Amino acid sequence: MTRGGTDPSGQRARPQEPSGGLPDGRPAPDEPDLDAPTDADPAPTQGPPTGEAADAQARQRLPAEIRMGEDIARAMAHHPPQRAAEEIATHIRKFWDPRMRSSIVGRVEAGEPMDDLLRAGVELYRQGEIDRAEVAEPSGG
Repeated sequence: MTRGGTDPSGQRARPQEPSGGLPDGRPAPDEPDLDAPTDADPAPTQGPPTGEAADAQARQRLPAEIRMGEDIARAMAHHPPQRAAEEIATHIRKFWDPRMRSSIVGRVEAGEPMDDLLRAGVELYRQGEIDRAEVAEPSGG
C-alpha cells in the first residue's frame, strides 16, 4: 500500500475490519466465533413445558385459595370422604383469614372448577358443619 491509501495497482484499499477476520469471512483463530451456538441459545429440547411442568405452570395460575384448598384436600384424601370434608371445613374455619374464607365460598357459589373434596369441605364450612372442639383446640404448632 502506498501513501494516500491506494494499493500498487492504484485502487483504493479496502479498510481492514476491526476484528481482523480471515479473508473468507471466518474469524481469526484467536477471535471468538460470534455465530457459534452458546448456552443461551435454545437447544432442540427446550421449548414450552410439557407434562408435569405444564401442570405445575397451570397450577400456579390458579387462585391462591383454590391452590391451597386443593393442597389441603390432597392431605386429607386418606380419610373417608365425609371425614375428609369435615377436616377441610374445620381447617378453613380454624386457620384461614376471613377474606380467604369469603373468597373460597364465593368461588364455590360461582361454580369455579376445583377438587370435589375441597368443594364438599367448603359446603360443610358454609353450613357450619365443623368440629367446634377442634377449632377451640390450640394448633400445637
